[in-house]
Amino acid sequence: MDCVIPGSVDMSKVKFGAQGGDDCKHNFSLLQDAFIKNGITETIPVEELINGDFKSNFEILRWLKAFYTANVKSEEYDPVKARDGHDISPILASPQSRGPTQESLHLYTEKWKKTFDWAESSTLGDHYTFCCICNRNLSTIHKGLFDLRRHMKTKKHMKGARIAKSVGLQSLAGEPLPCSNAAIRFIHKHCKHGTGDGEQVSSHFARSKLGLQYPKDITSVCQHTPYCVYIYEGVTLDKDETVSVVLVGFFDVEASRHCIRFLDALQSSTDNGGDQTAATVVETLAKFGLPAGNLVAVYSDSKSAASQQICSQLRELNPNIVALGELYNIADAACRAGVKRLSNQAQELMVDIHAHYSSCCTKNDDLKALFGSGITGDSPSFPLNTSCLNFCLLVAKILEIWTELQLHFSSCDKEDDKAKLIFSQLQDPKVRATFMLLEEALKPLHNFQRHMQTHEQAARADLLLILEEASSLLCTYTSCFLHPQAAVRFLKELDAQYLNNKKFHLSSSELSLGGKAVEDVLNESKTAEALPHLQEEALSFYIALTGSIAEELPLTHGVLRSMAQLLNPQSRLKVTGKAVEELGIKLGICISPDEVQQLTSEFLEYQLAEEGEKEKSAVVSLEEHWASVLKETKPTSFFRKLVFTLLCLPCPPLDAQFVFTQALDNVDAPLFSESEPLTESDCDSLPDNALSDNISNEHSSIQIEGLNDLDVIMKPCKVHLIKINAKTDHGEENGPSLKERTIRGGYGWESSLRQTPQARTVFQAGGSSCCKPIAPDKDSLESQDEVEEETPSKPTPRRQRKHVYQDGKGFLTGELVWGKVKGFSWWPGMVMPWKTKSSPLGMRKVEWFGDGMFSEIYTESLMSFSAFTKCFCKNSFASLPVYKEAIFQIIELAGERCGKSFASAEGIKEKELKLMLDWALEGFLPTGPEGFTPIDSAAHLDSSDSSLCNYQPPAKRKYVFKNKANAAIISYNRELIIEKLKKKGTTIEDFCLSCGSSEIEVQHPLFEGGLCLKCKENFTETLYRYDEDGYQSYCTVCCAGLEVILCGNASCCRCFCKDCLDILVGPGTFDKLKDVDPWSCFMCKPSQCDGNLKLRPDWSVKVQDLFANNSAMAFEPHRVYPSIPADQRRPIRVLSLFDGIATGYLVLKDLGFKIERYIASEICEDSITVGMVKHDGKIEYVNDVRNITRKHLAEWGPFDLLIGGSPCNDLSMVNPLRKGLFEGTGRLFFEFYRILTLLKPKEGDDRPFFWLFENVVFMSANDKSDICRFLECNPILIDAIKVSPAHRARYFWGNLPGMNRPLATSLDDKVGLQDCLEVGRLAKFDKVRTITTKSNSIRQGKMGPLPVSYNGKEDYLWCTEMEQIFGFPKHYTDVNNMGRMQRQKVLGRSWSVPVIRHLFAPLKDYFECE
Repeated sequence: MDCVIPGSVDMSKVKFGAQGGDDCKHNFSLLQDAFIKNGITETIPVEELINGDFKSNFEILRWLKAFYTANVKSEEYDPVKARDGHDISPILASPQSRGPTQESLHLYTEKWKKTFDWAESSTLGDHYTFCCICNRNLSTIHKGLFDLRRHMKTKKHMKGARIAKSVGLQSLAGEPLPCSNAAIRFIHKHCKHGTGDGEQVSSHFARSKLGLQYPKDITSVCQHTPYCVYIYEGVTLDKDETVSVVLVGFFDVEASRHCIRFLDALQSSTDNGGDQTAATVVETLAKFGLPAGNLVAVYSDSKSAASQQICSQLRELNPNIVALGELYNIADAACRAGVKRLSNQAQELMVDIHAHYSSCCTKNDDLKALFGSGITGDSPSFPLNTSCLNFCLLVAKILEIWTELQLHFSSCDKEDDKAKLIFSQLQDPKVRATFMLLEEALKPLHNFQRHMQTHEQAARADLLLILEEASSLLCTYTSCFLHPQAAVRFLKELDAQYLNNKKFHLSSSELSLGGKAVEDVLNESKTAEALPHLQEEALSFYIALTGSIAEELPLTHGVLRSMAQLLNPQSRLKVTGKAVEELGIKLGICISPDEVQQLTSEFLEYQLAEEGEKEKSAVVSLEEHWASVLKETKPTSFFRKLVFTLLCLPCPPLDAQFVFTQALDNVDAPLFSESEPLTESDCDSLPDNALSDNISNEHSSIQIEGLNDLDVIMKPCKVHLIKINAKTDHGEENGPSLKERTIRGGYGWESSLRQTPQARTVFQAGGSSCCKPIAPDKDSLESQDEVEEETPSKPTPRRQRKHVYQDGKGFLTGELVWGKVKGFSWWPGMVMPWKTKSSPLGMRKVEWFGDGMFSEIYTESLMSFSAFTKCFCKNSFASLPVYKEAIFQIIELAGERCGKSFASAEGIKEKELKLMLDWALEGFLPTGPEGFTPIDSAAHLDSSDSSLCNYQPPAKRKYVFKNKANAAIISYNRELIIEKLKKKGTTIEDFCLSCGSSEIEVQHPLFEGGLCLKCKENFTETLYRYDEDGYQSYCTVCCAGLEVILCGNASCCRCFCKDCLDILVGPGTFDKLKDVDPWSCFMCKPSQCDGNLKLRPDWSVKVQDLFANNSAMAFEPHRVYPSIPADQRRPIRVLSLFDGIATGYLVLKDLGFKIERYIASEICEDSITVGMVKHDGKIEYVNDVRNITRKHLAEWGPFDLLIGGSPCNDLSMVNPLRKGLFEGTGRLFFEFYRILTLLKPKEGDDRPFFWLFENVVFMSANDKSDICRFLECNPILIDAIKVSPAHRARYFWGNLPGMNRPLATSLDDKVGLQDCLEVGRLAKFDKVRTITTKSNSIRQGKMGPLPVSYNGKEDYLWCTEMEQIFGFPKHYTDVNNMGRMQRQKVLGRSWSVPVIRHLFAPLKDYFECE
């Protein structure tokens, strides 16, 4: 205060050494006096501050920070001088506030072990007790035995105790582990990140990581299954001690995955290390009883001679062992061998540049970018000492900035001889040509090495790619310098004489030097005489590199290719019986001719059996496919052994720490055999004042000791979820209702997108004579809602879950999870359905609680929400309000699913949150984690028999080939169109542009050509479907396509597939257009149309005709009402069903209509509030549409106009859980139809009566036909993009005059985004995506940019701007303190004002206007 307003506090009166409450009150009184003197009205809660109330202290600190920021005038303030040098002593806590006394502490004692034989001393100290069954440190300092008793009753402990008892608990406590003491210490160091003090505790911990069955389970598997041995040498244990870690890998059929298990850790020897390690490994395999006959592969991370000695000794046990360590080092070895054969100029230049960069005091940006990737040149052999990957990167970077390097070194100090030398080297065209040769020649090795650097979540299917590329390396490099015949013979015989014999070499002109660019560089500099010398060097380079690859490859290229093809279910038909024979013999599977013949016959049986299951194998993962195959084969099958051998081969990532974690990561199921794993769902319960062991956040500096003492507060949400038991005016109970949350993912949100709000006053005529309303049906009550959201299913009784995600990695739709995103602690979320038909293997779409954002994340970075005690972060909870809100939301949802009530909190959020945390930390009792198991989402999929209803074309990929799951939809060969057009009398109009069929149903609406019946139905259902990137899901021409190119126009969302471009425009068109950036499509620039792809001049009219007449039904035209003379017109009477935010009323008033009565049926409280406030209560709101009876209509009517759009959640094909027209919210359409039938004038009644019904475009053909059949007309399609800045395509059925007329833009319409923005804000796009109720719909693409630039940064659309985009006045939804998301939700469900104005305008000829 003295800093902000100098002199406002008499500093001489301040008691700087305050220790008691009286002194503190004295100081606070001085501060309060200063507030009063300066007119500050903030009240200081003195008592709460002195007593240490967290909320009060936090609020006053936050206020003081804001006060300081707003008022401080000078940053210069000397606090020591201001207090005249007085020392400030911290307030000493009173004895009562220091926590429990020494007498009340419960330290661990050995006496506890007599009562609980599983209780051991903990490495964390006497404040904790170690449970050797659950492998967990329990905080027992506060309640001691009581904590242990409560822990013993948890499900996880009881299950563990039951399993431990079945295998003998004594083996856990007394029997020593068969592995070495070094292994126990290694496990403790790796998993605990420290050394264990107690041998017994370390032994228990190691046992918990290895399992009760160790090593019997490993020995049992390896007795009948091929296995691989991993050896990691030189692993640091202590400062001066290293060990060699031995692991075993095999394929687990039941788990459908490759498993790695820890075997032992061997003490490294300094004397004769290689031989000693090799011998010790052999002894270890014998000690554990692993049969040498089943050892098929070995991987060693060592690149020294020790690795070769280990392999040679193991080959004495089994001569057919494959050493794959050489395969993963092949790129580095070949790169070094080749570079050594080139002149030293290139290498010297790299070394000199790096030396200059290291010694120069002023760092050049180009050099910094060149060496900023961690490449070091301290070694004299640099750059040969670096990896192939880094070397290729360095070469490419140097070439990229070659000119900049010349400029830099030419400007260096003239006395710097080193810089002069570098500049002269850079001026030498021969050196530059050498770099260009290196860049081009090393590309195959570089690509191969990149696949070695797989991320940790990579699928095992990457092994196929590695094997394929390894097999092609020799073919690639021999083709660079050998004649084709010589190359074939070399690949077959691997005889080095073919490499060195000049008669087998290509001529100098045919030798691959890296393209014509190398020759151009030499010719331009007039140094063409250097070309022969470069050709000689290139030849030596290729010979050395190819020889190194041939020497390092563990198997021949043919065997590697056969392995890859055999493992790949998609290429199994390419594998020949001879190749399988070669594999069987090479890998030691078969010995005698009879065994070889049996292997071949078994493989042929597999080929025939699997030939009809291509689609199935394309959906499941590689491991799942082979697991299902192996389950069907006999144990004695040779083919079974061959497949097991291939599946147990090591696959990247092979980083030591990652593999160790994989081998020892049994935290979820400690001490339990594979036959009965203990999952995270059996979550443990901890004391009230303790969290899980070692919960921390390495990025946070805040440390909080206990949860009970944590009394934190965050700003409350403006909209809070409240259970309401309300009664209607008639006294009938509606039952519990839910109020919407601002962020999806809250309490009960999965019940449906819209719920019954609390009861409200009903405005209706003759209310006293109305019949008693019928209680609404719970599962179908809906308001108008937006379909672009993925709608979750309605909760049903729990039952066995089905795998909606079909990769077998768990985490089903609706499951509550923890997810790890870089830079954050574990964050709570929920698995959402994937938008396309099938998700990428091992990936899930997760919506994060708290902020409502989405991520696509690998399953390896997810954990079940039942692991609450492990993932919950106290620091984030205390310091991040968003994290705290996320915890509140997910526990609230879990409580709803479990039927858990927190009513005792009496609506106080802090109290409720504390109860929630206690419930979660205690294991979600009484139901446990099974209580919030997700519902069976698969059961809610549309069960319609129509193939059209369920058809979805294959998902779009950019420049990527993929198998087309629904390829059967195209049964003709489009490539024959070109040949058929050569016949006289045929035109492109005679063929279907999508499939090539000549059975034309209609003309293609956009391009010259036709569509057959099947393609027409597909076209109408998918033309207006958009992906999250904002582009069409499928090709504009054929509405399918495997590989597409996107229009570069920011306001266009069209895409065109490779087949359409190459067939209809011309061969190679797609590849040419890929290089054009930006490329404007044929719709944006019709002049680009070429070949047989011609845009129709009247395409905008044609597409309307297609959508207006595509129901395959003909109807009688609507009754035409003649215009009414102006003096006879009367005010209009309107009934609006599913009214939303009164768009109809607003448009009618804007058009000048006199409205006699406007009755609206709506259930959303927020929407009703907008209508009531903005239209001065002139709208009469009635109950749920299903409660409107014939008597009501007679009392309220007659009506001149009926409008409405029923909820489209269960109609939209975007919703994977849609129920169709006859179930769920879809059947609310029939309420509109019922009321329309009741309101239609009888024959002979000439009174004009108009109606309008709206719904989504992307619905199934069956549902659309049914709606047309009931309403007896076809719809028109209107996209608001023509009259507003946002897409919004909708179907409209009705009898309004002139509905089919073209949509025209008025002067008042704001058709560009910039027109809708506030001052100072800049539109990055002219048009934007459809705005829905989801916050991320504002982004232009799934992870795309935001549409607005403000103060140089991307920004979301403001609420007023969204209102302008929809055509509403500014601040139209700014009522009742609604938040941003609430306002976006009511807007996202509304109609576009300009479109409704377009439709209503002709009614001015019938009704009285102002």
